[in-house]
Amino acid sequence: MDKAIEIILEYAKELVKQKVTGVGDCISIRQGDYVYISKKDVSLENLNETDIMKTSLNNADDVKGEYALHKMIYLSKEDISAICHCHPAWVNPIAECKLKIPSVADDMTQIVGRDCKTCENEPKAIEKSLQKRNSTLIYGDGCITTGRSMNEAYTCVLVLDKAAHCYVGSSVLKPNVLINPFEAILMNVVYKMKYSKKNQENLHNEEGN
Repeated sequence: MDKAIEIILEYAKELVKQKVTGVGDCISIRQGDYVYISKKDVSLENLNETDIMKTSLNNADDVKGEYALHKMIYLSKEDISAICHCHPAWVNPIAECKLKIPSVADDMTQIVGRDCKTCENEPKAIEKSLQKRNSTLIYGDGCITTGRSMNEAYTCVLVLDKAAHCYVGSSVLKPNVLINPFEAILMNVVYKMKYSKKNQENLHNEEGN
């Protein structure tokens, strides 16, 4: 079995295990000039080897819809090797209300950034929202996270779900205590440049990219 397919199947199981999946989930990984991507109409829980497509980044007309969206994101962000389009339970209502998740926890600030905004459910809007961030909420369609490895994209989904849970819960119980925007940016930069760089390089190599 191709290494990329193994990785997708492995992380599909982990996403299901962590209960951050829903209808229309789709995950992919880039290896060189090719993208391996799960079929959007097959749940991650039931995903198997035959449900993973391989397509070339150089062919613009061989895929449509979700698959074309992933290719567009890869072509616009050369530093990423994985994408998770998932529908975590706590993220969905925030995306439905077109809100953003602010910096409510240190791990979100480090991994996601100072916030995660909701964009319109349209390819160009999604591409623009991801230009300076590794994740975005999508109006009516969960969230997309990107990463230098599948592990990083997967971790970002978990962190977003946790942050969304904190945001919704504390909004009901008491006002959110947010991290200062400048500190949030600094924490994110330091994390990416210092703490996660070597780890992501190792994961990147393990995933065969």
